[in-house]
Amino acid sequence: MENRKERVDNRITTWHVINIKAHSNQTPSHYVNAFDSIETQDPLIEMEKRTNRFVSIRSVSRSNIQTIEGCPQWMVINLVAYTMIDPNAFYNRRSKEDVEMPWDDDVVANKKEAQLILIPSVHKIAVKRNSDITLNYILQYLKGALESVEPEGFDVDTVKDRDTLERILTAEKLISLNAHISFSNPGRGKMFKKLLDKKLREMNPSSVDIALQGSEDRPLNRDDDGLVRAIVDISEENGSVQATIQNGSRISRERIDTEDHPLVLQVLQIVNDVCSTIYNTLNTRFNNQ
Repeated sequence: MENRKERVDNRITTWHVINIKAHSNQTPSHYVNAFDSIETQDPLIEMEKRTNRFVSIRSVSRSNIQTIEGCPQWMVINLVAYTMIDPNAFYNRRSKEDVEMPWDDDVVANKKEAQLILIPSVHKIAVKRNSDITLNYILQYLKGALESVEPEGFDVDTVKDRDTLERILTAEKLISLNAHISFSNPGRGKMFKKLLDKKLREMNPSSVDIALQGSEDRPLNRDDDGLVRAIVDISEENGSVQATIQNGSRISRERIDTEDHPLVLQVLQIVNDVCSTIYNTLNTRFNNQ
């Protein structure tokens, strides 16, 4: 049988990565079933109040290739964002008069679209960095849609930029650290991170807020297997931290909020197709972490 030649496209693409974490039954099939339910129920999720902006699903497709768990390698969720029109608020700007006209309530305006690639095996979603729908809107949609099909069942967080986290951990002085985190999916980690994660899992909170305050004279300790590193490492995929750091006595303090620094994943080439490339890339990076 003749081997099929791989098609390689050497264009560079950049992606944000979103971590979806179930509070229980953290299996690939649970994530697939959740998005199957979203497709079926098609919840309409409102963005910021008073903007009349909404997001819903346009279509969903799945890989024909299944993993050893019996799940599709990937799912593509196509989202559409739009403005709902108020038919009682038409106005002619030239004549400066209100206008009454018939309007189909299902017709919306200012449409923008985005494609999300879900990899159930690592509970991650990849979305292009230059997507027409903003990352903030996508996060709002995912949180709202998952909440509608399984209340209090999931957490949704961007994967944070590792270099930014290392800047916090390697700064000359760490003055303060405020963290908003939750337990992670089971995986590897240093002993203290495993212990902290285990305790969080046993408490079963939806989230935990931790505030650590040092000073310029007594900065926070960052042992290689200590509390600060464990908190920062967990926040990479399961929350965020705000830190105040200082490098040098004559340099002013710097405040870092990791919510402002999501991971930008660079994919150097597309092999065969985008979805299988993202599947291989995310599995290589995140599987069994």
